[in-house]
Amino acid sequence: RRSETGWEKLDVDSQIAAHRSRGMHSKEKSLPSILSLITKDQFEMITTDPERPVIIQGSAGSGKTTVALHRLAWLLHENNSPVKAEKTRVIVMNKSLAVYVSATLPSMGIEGVQTTTFNSWAMSIIRKSVRGQPFFKFLNIPSFVEELKFSEEILKALAGWVDKQELNLDEEIKKQFASRTAHLDNWMKSKGKPLLPRLRDFSHEVKNSKLPDAEKQQKLGFIKKQISNLEDYLQDLYNLLSDSEHLKKYLPANPKLVSNLEYLKRLTEKNRLKKNLDYFDMSLVLRLIQLKNGGLPDGSGGTVSLDHIVIDEAQDFGPVEFAIMMGAVSDKRQVTIVGDVAQKILFARKFIGWNRVVEYLGLDDDAIIQLEVSFRCTVPIMTLAHKVAGDPKKVEGRAGPDPIWQESENYVDLIENLADWSRGLLRADPYKLVALICRYPKQAMELKEEMEGYLPGEVRLGHRDQFSFEPGVLVTNIHQVKGLEFDSVALVEPDEENYPAKREESRNMIYVGITRTQEDLLLATIRPYSSVLAGH
Repeated sequence: RRSETGWEKLDVDSQIAAHRSRGMHSKEKSLPSILSLITKDQFEMITTDPERPVIIQGSAGSGKTTVALHRLAWLLHENNSPVKAEKTRVIVMNKSLAVYVSATLPSMGIEGVQTTTFNSWAMSIIRKSVRGQPFFKFLNIPSFVEELKFSEEILKALAGWVDKQELNLDEEIKKQFASRTAHLDNWMKSKGKPLLPRLRDFSHEVKNSKLPDAEKQQKLGFIKKQISNLEDYLQDLYNLLSDSEHLKKYLPANPKLVSNLEYLKRLTEKNRLKKNLDYFDMSLVLRLIQLKNGGLPDGSGGTVSLDHIVIDEAQDFGPVEFAIMMGAVSDKRQVTIVGDVAQKILFARKFIGWNRVVEYLGLDDDAIIQLEVSFRCTVPIMTLAHKVAGDPKKVEGRAGPDPIWQESENYVDLIENLADWSRGLLRADPYKLVALICRYPKQAMELKEEMEGYLPGEVRLGHRDQFSFEPGVLVTNIHQVKGLEFDSVALVEPDEENYPAKREESRNMIYVGITRTQEDLLLATIRPYSSVLAGH
């Protein structure tokens, strides 16, 4: 905590007591204003060297985000570092967590820091840089296309694409300025600058030159056209994704590669005609913007240069997103990265791995802060969580009730059981926040409508930024709850249809769902439980 004389570590008993007291009054939901259980060495890691990158790993409820935000609070406190709040970003995966963190930063002494989802941040920059109003939407695409768009190979292919454009531009300028060797020499000397700033500087040089007016206007028109083509980022992406020969250079050989690339080309041309943009294209467009401009445009002629960035739920970001975020920081050491591979739920985004992150930041393996104890969850909850994660082990922590396994005869029976369970919890403690977590948004909307008949005025829907942490019953879906916590949780219909064991992410989604609770857990279903939960 921060005292009048500076930062000090609470003793362990005080930390646990402070954290557990959070459950007493749900309407006062906030991140705990204490450091989670970390060693003296780990405490020093986040409160000594302001230029040290920090990586925090830990299981659900271990206080990863809290520790990361304490690191940020320490950096922003008085003369600890030159980091300024307005040049800092906290990047999270979903809007509900962004709302939660934004509302609680002031209680940690953090003012003026913007918390945003990666996609919201990306769109704010794309809108300033792209002609028209691009609209990204979820399209039904094959898994190999989705995986390609979140791969390390596409990251390299994007860089190679911009390099190829620069080589082509060099050739065009050689033709245009063949008789103007002084200008041509200056152009070639500027090689190494980012492509668009290089071209804009060259345009400025030609404009101020003593070339005859007619020739000057012709050459300026040529340069203007080149700039316009290079700034057409959407057509650029369509061109890249339909260039099978270019992509083939970067993708590993496999028997289906040629047919997959042919399919991607047809799909891309179809999307071009319809002006369709896949939601997964957003990061690719942003990376093209970043590569060509030498940074992300800030809207006033410069590029974004952040003092510090906190990346939460790092395991759900792919190589392209990582490259974008790391490229937005003035110094790659000015990062705090938080994650837990067991909570990864976006499997198309291939996380680059903690070893690669450590290597990129120039750290040793022992530089990772490992948080082992779950403050949020009780021993019975974490015991089940570790079984689900395929890592059964003895768990230490606080006692609590066992999870309740409840199988209903039909949907009406299920609703009545959920209503009875929720009603009983709220009667015992009116301040409780009870979350009913469905697999999909449509299921959550339907459940909310049904529950209102049993608990009028007590039930609300939690979706994206429409999230309230007031007492009562919150109905939501699994993708909305990453990083959040509730007093009580019901995982609704965790069966094979909703969470098929053959899909890798099912295990992690169930892990995320059951570890959102501080005390009570109900697993309510009609059909047999998913085999992910076998042997409970």
